[in-house]
Amino acid sequence: MQASRRDKVNCLQINLKHSRAATSNLGQLISQHNVDITYIQEPYTINSKLVGLPRAYKVYTSECGRKRTAIVTNNDRLDATLITQLSNEDCVVIEMRSGADKFLSINMYFDIHRDIEEDIRQLEKVRDYAKGNGLIIAVDSNA
Repeated sequence: MQASRRDKVNCLQINLKHSRAATSNLGQLISQHNVDITYIQEPYTINSKLVGLPRAYKVYTSECGRKRTAIVTNNDRLDATLITQLSNEDCVVIEMRSGADKFLSINMYFDIHRDIEEDIRQLEKVRDYAKGNGLIIAVDSNA
């Protein structure tokens, strides 16, 4: 038996470079290609709030500081919860459930002016929190 579209999770990662036009195009791309989870680095913001995407999408960002990362979901079958104790302006972590499946989803932006060891320690915290559940990691590492 072949798996249906909803048995799979379609993901997209993009750095928007704070562009309003790129954000508008992203909304169209998500709809056209049935993207379930989008990992955004350097989103377009106004007053530290991500703007420019359709309101039907669920947007997850840290609750404080600048917003240099976001996770956007476009699938009502994915139940997501922001893990605030692991999220900050450069890291968004959400726990996702789809039926009996559970996994963590992380989006990180590695600031080129910060010691990379700090970001690696953050990744290790998330890995430990995942406790053997699935883990999807999206990173803009400025490598």
